Amino acid sequence: MTINQEFLTVSQLNQFIKDVINAGFPQALWVCGEIQQYDRNKSKKHIFFELVEKDSRSDEILARIGLVIFANRKAAIDQILAQSANAFALKDDIEVKFLCSVDFYPPHGAVRLIVEQIDPTYTLGKLAQEKQKLIAALKEKGVLDKNKQRPLPLAPLNIGLITADDSAAYNDFVSELRKSGYGFKVFLRNTLMQGKSAPKDVCRALSELQRVDGLETIVITRGGGSLAELSCFDSALIAEAVAACRLPVLSGIGHEINVTVTDLAAHTYAKTPTAIAQYLVGRVAEFLTGLDERLERLIHEAQATLVEYKQNLKDLAAGLQQGTMFFFKDHREQLIRLREALKHKPIVLLNDRKNSLIVQESRVKRGAQTFFAQQHSQLKAYKRIIEIVHPMNTMKRGFSVTRTKSGRILKSVHDAAPDAEITTELVDGSLQSRVEAVRKGACFDRSKI
Repeated sequence: MTINQEFLTVSQLNQFIKDVINAGFPQALWVCGEIQQYDRNKSKKHIFFELVEKDSRSDEILARIGLVIFANRKAAIDQILAQSANAFALKDDIEVKFLCSVDFYPPHGAVRLIVEQIDPTYTLGKLAQEKQKLIAALKEKGVLDKNKQRPLPLAPLNIGLITADDSAAYNDFVSELRKSGYGFKVFLRNTLMQGKSAPKDVCRALSELQRVDGLETIVITRGGGSLAELSCFDSALIAEAVAACRLPVLSGIGHEINVTVTDLAAHTYAKTPTAIAQYLVGRVAEFLTGLDERLERLIHEAQATLVEYKQNLKDLAAGLQQGTMFFFKDHREQLIRLREALKHKPIVLLNDRKNSLIVQESRVKRGAQTFFAQQHSQLKAYKRIIEIVHPMNTMKRGFSVTRTKSGRILKSVHDAAPDAEITTELVDGSLQSRVEAVRKGACFDRSKI
């Protein structure tokens, strides 16, 4: 290629750059980073995406580089992933370790990495490491135990369901409930079950279903998938929403090997949608069996009680009959004794009664005599008192009674006016007189009384 000494064309410069890069990176090398923009291009023949490096504390992107998986390598990489211990698929937001050759594409002037190989154990290890860190943090905060403290009804029939509408998980779950023949009512909230937006949508679904009246439990379920596809359920956001939920939350996420953080935060979890539905059916069946057993025990105890009461009644009847016989026998013997006593001892009885009456008569006479003597003495005392206070006896001692013309007794000088006619009653007669003057004040001469 002829090169102008004064300048380079763009294609010449880019070719020089390509040669320098090829010389600097003669062999493929392993590169680690987080996948971005893969999901929107994964259906294309050649998949172009980016690998980014993030700050571990702030999650800020520090660097990025473009990658491409050509069609001739895509099938081989997919096969490696499918055959790994925990199969997963490539998707955005997971960390990977690719064996890449560094390439510079002159027409675009861009550096890119061509993916040749993948190390699945790196991704699985990173996912497991992040998951264990999250579990430890949630345990320390007590998040994983809160929902387990919610009481789960003995027969939960009204169920809130968080899953994708008409998905395999939905159909498996509902089909298992229908087969039971029990009266389950399912309130579905159609929800994203994978991808970056899934955790927030699951949290919204939990919040909405808690406002539905009559719900007894909420089930989060989805069908099987790769480890990377199920990684959205290793979410602190979902775990904290489950912990804060006022209803018991059951988890039935389709995985056979690993347990997600959502499973650990749930009240109860099972490995598949069918299994968690079977758990609910079994709980209702156990409740009904318990009712049947209690009914049988109640019937048995009632029958035993009736038998016991029947025997008690028989014993009481026999005792009553025997007691009645003894009662009448005793009274018959007593009547015979009394009849004999009346037949042979009437005179003795009458004499006893006569003597008793004589004694009582004597007591009554003595009591009457004493009573009348006391009354006679009291009457004499009353008579003496009456004689002492009688007005005539008082007047004999020199006292008199003065009355007005109308007959009213004069008790005060205020009762008589000058020239008033008055009558003075003495022990042996009365005097008529007229008041000449009224003098107030005491006029008794005690020496002349």
